[in-house]
Amino acid sequence: MEDFDFVVKKNFMLTKLEMSKMCEHLGKQAWEIVPNSAYERCFNSSISIIISLYNYSRYIYECLDSVCASQINNIPGGIEIIVVDDCSNDSSFNLVYEYLKEKSNIPICLVKKVFNTGLADTRNVGLNIARSPYIFILDADNWIYPNCLSILFEEINSSSYASVYGIINKFDNQTKEYIGLISQWEWDVSELVRGPYIDAMAMFNRDAVIKVGGYSTELMAIGWSGWEDYDLWLKLAQANYSCKLVPQILSAYRVHSQSMINITNQYVVPLAKHFTKKFSSLLNKYSDLDTVFGLSRSGLLHINNQPIPTHQSTDLVEKVQLNQTQAELAQTHSQLQQTQAELAQTHSQLQQTQSKIVAIENSKLWKIRKVLVFIETNLRIGKI
Repeated sequence: MEDFDFVVKKNFMLTKLEMSKMCEHLGKQAWEIVPNSAYERCFNSSISIIISLYNYSRYIYECLDSVCASQINNIPGGIEIIVVDDCSNDSSFNLVYEYLKEKSNIPICLVKKVFNTGLADTRNVGLNIARSPYIFILDADNWIYPNCLSILFEEINSSSYASVYGIINKFDNQTKEYIGLISQWEWDVSELVRGPYIDAMAMFNRDAVIKVGGYSTELMAIGWSGWEDYDLWLKLAQANYSCKLVPQILSAYRVHSQSMINITNQYVVPLAKHFTKKFSSLLNKYSDLDTVFGLSRSGLLHINNQPIPTHQSTDLVEKVQLNQTQAELAQTHSQLQQTQAELAQTHSQLQQTQSKIVAIENSKLWKIRKVLVFIETNLRIGKI
């Protein structure tokens, strides 16, 4: 069960997400760009490294240093680094600002968002700002090895793959010991439908990601951050794109209390239920799978078709009602703002019209016309 403070936080973020979308609808950017001189001189980079940052001041230098140490001699045009800060309230923004000034030879752009809207929207902002044909997704608490970008670039640039990914070392942040691997399996859509097994750290064809809609922000209302990566892989699969594993360890994933791998687990059921509708074509195509989207198929179908069990009903119903209320409030707020804008526009037009009328009435031609009308009227009634 979500605690009250968390529910408030989540719904507040959903409201800010709607406000950010409203800015976009009005043609205004909900972020500010702070580039260094190298970024302003860079126009033909091959890879945009998109780093999502939120309150990771203790990790961001290690992340940036790993990217700046990349071996990129085989990459025409080189790279650009885009750090998107999701309204951090620690020293993250200032640290990156100082860093990009020191690294005057490496194109770095720091993006400060106006609203704290979560991981999916943060990555979408980076996706919109990126100027390269390929993007690499990286969170600020992780890092890459020097050969990561060059190896992945060689593979994706000589193929039609929507994405290529390498094996990731998973390590414990407290003990500093490596505790396993992530993304070590070949691309297999049936295994993907079975459950998430590929991490976000991968290189993508930017156009392919845009064509499938980027990262899905609607998942936040259902669960929380974490499965937007899985959702993107599924969207690529559903759109019949192919992806490929490069069987080398190319990056490192830090496991700590705020890692996405720890946050997502409690939302598996509602997210999987959502995916049964969103990716129904994949579900039907692989109808022989006993496990889908991380849960048993029979259990998931029971959740979809049967009443909610008694011991869960109150909590889930309250969450659904809360999400519905929040969505309705956001929609009402949006409609109200639209109406106010239309009223303001109408009022402005009315004022302009009144000003024109006053100007016309005060003009010499109008005064002459009034005299002529007066004379004509009196001639008709015989007073002149």
